[in-house]
Amino acid sequence: MTKLFSTYPDEELMQMVCRQDDELAFTELYKRHVRLLVHTAIRKTGVKTTAEDLVQETFVKFWLGRHKFDIHKNIQAYLNGMLKYNIITHYHQEQKKLVLTLQEDNVPIDNDTSEALDFNTLSELYEQSLLKLPQKCREVFILSRKGYSLKEIAGSLEISEKTVEAHISKALKILRVEMKDYIVYALLIVSAI
Repeated sequence: MTKLFSTYPDEELMQMVCRQDDELAFTELYKRHVRLLVHTAIRKTGVKTTAEDLVQETFVKFWLGRHKFDIHKNIQAYLNGMLKYNIITHYHQEQKKLVLTLQEDNVPIDNDTSEALDFNTLSELYEQSLLKLPQKCREVFILSRKGYSLKEIAGSLEISEKTVEAHISKALKILRVEMKDYIVYALLIVSAI
């Protein structure tokens, strides 16, 4: 039965997964994209088991959130975006563990480690600030930061370019307010690098 699905393009499989909860279509998408995602995750993490776990988590999140998705772009790009977010979250969690371990051991932190921890703290604050944006606004802003043009974003989300500009402008205003106390801090970190 799965052989039948191998003839369908990704777009049709996506429709079957998102609208009909088709597990066989999901299995086919998994087979098509898992190897490349694991390869990408291994390059980013350097650890095969961690990479496989992160990819598995990506597909679980994809399946659990399938009814919310309105995907009009390349599924591989979408899965890569989800994986990237999972990898960033993984690094934040690892960094927290490192900070706790260093604090427990009362080990003095050298300048390089301190700057890396400061950068990670700032990065985490940025991620938390992004979560405070309205969903559509956040989606548009993240796509804009991934290098998509206004036209591409408008096309993929089926909104006008003016609306895209408005969302980006709104996101920047909110982020400036959220991170205003840390802007000087960020400049100090950047100038120290």
